[in-house]
Amino acid sequence: MKNPETLLRDSTTYAVLGVNTDHESYANKILRKLHHVNKTAYGVNPKYDTLFNQPVFPALEKLPEIPEVVVFVVNPSIGIHYLDRMAELGIKYAWLQPGTISIELLERAKALGIETIEACVLVVSAYL
Repeated sequence: MKNPETLLRDSTTYAVLGVNTDHESYANKILRKLHHVNKTAYGVNPKYDTLFNQPVFPALEKLPEIPEVVVFVVNPSIGIHYLDRMAELGIKYAWLQPGTISIELLERAKALGIETIEACVLVVSAYL
């Protein structure tokens, strides 16, 4: 299992699931933090085309590039539906924020060969 700090330091491209209109939501804070630490990060939410003057993408396969890590900031009943597409695209890491985890999601990720990281990006980024 990859150490969260190592993964955050070494990976350069991210997708953040769950960005929304609330500027102070955790998804939006994480997206801003990833940009702040010089990572390429894309917001993903099928409900929006843009948020805060930034493009938002409806699905992982619509991103300009395949991310190395997908950060889950959505209910696990929503997040589980992204795992098959991640596997198809060759994405190996699902970073699960607190509150985004379920047994079913963890089991499906394992079955697909996707490594899960259970940690808060905002906390881990403080150690970079």
